[in-house]
Amino acid sequence: MIRRLASLALAALLAATAVPARADDDAATVRTKIATAMTAAKSFVVTTSAATGMTGSMTFVAPNLYHSAIVFDRVRRDVVLAGPIAYISDNDGQTYRKVTAPPELIAAQAELRAMPVDRLLPDKTAAGKTWGQFAISSGGPQKDQQLTCTYDKMSYRIVQCSNPGLMMSFTRYDDPSNVVTVPTNVVSGGAK
Repeated sequence: MIRRLASLALAALLAATAVPARADDDAATVRTKIATAMTAAKSFVVTTSAATGMTGSMTFVAPNLYHSAIVFDRVRRDVVLAGPIAYISDNDGQTYRKVTAPPELIAAQAELRAMPVDRLLPDKTAAGKTWGQFAISSGGPQKDQQLTCTYDKMSYRIVQCSNPGLMMSFTRYDDPSNVVTVPTNVVSGGAK
């Protein structure tokens, strides 16, 4: 009887021991669910900080409006992307230049909604919640930025992407206060 109780106690102890959460098995399914969730988002905000000292915030509003405010070396640059047109301000939004957006800028902004899932990683548990994880190679022609991203396993929306030199947090999904205004204080001389 004592031996049986000891075996049951040991089994209960082993069952209660924390084990790493199991990741989703099928990368293609997770890739599709994340793409669907991110594409369905009406809006969100991405805050970024880099080891280089760069900080930034980007607000997305569907279908194709982005406002990025980036600070690097105490210089702020605002960029509003409205489809194929970019409005750029180097003076804290006082005036903007209107230009045709470079294709790589459009692609980089669009990739925030279509992050490719290169491979699944083990789930991560933090503060009592289990998050899915995946690895990606970031955008740009070099594809040289390796990131680990976490996503909510219920909504499949991205929560965070990072590496040792970069942290991107995705927040305020579908928040009605997320607004991108196309600038009207445009100086002449840019592309029309």
